[in-house]
Amino acid sequence: MLIQAFFEGIIAALGALVLELSPPIFGLALSETSLFFFLFTASVEETIKYAFIRNHYLKLKLKEKIISSAFFIGLSFALVDIFIKQLSYEGNFLQLFGIFLVHIFTATLLGLSLGEKMKRPLLLSTIMLGLNIALHFLYNFLILRYS
Repeated sequence: MLIQAFFEGIIAALGALVLELSPPIFGLALSETSLFFFLFTASVEETIKYAFIRNHYLKLKLKEKIISSAFFIGLSFALVDIFIKQLSYEGNFLQLFGIFLVHIFTATLLGLSLGEKMKRPLLLSTIMLGLNIALHFLYNFLILRYS
């Protein structure tokens, strides 16, 4: 299941990339340095990750394995994101390492929220998704501000 999770993370990252490139198709001009662009990309990436992690969770027989699966989805998502950044010659080592940590951390948090045995796991997951979008946006904002 972990190999499957790894490949699901790759598919999720490529899907997020397609969605992130789609605003011009609809006539929306987003500057790559605008705060709205950073909020948009953070929302797209975290929502896609959440969808793939939740889908993977629903297929698991042992629900406790969602944390390791979420980690591998985040890992492969991060690797694809870093690969794409390197193709466009963007980012230094610290930025790329930050991308790596943000994706793994947020994916693992989503796995933890799904793994909790609570009466309202969907509510916790939704709150965690909002927190992850905020964390990802904050990272993007700090990179813009200090680089």
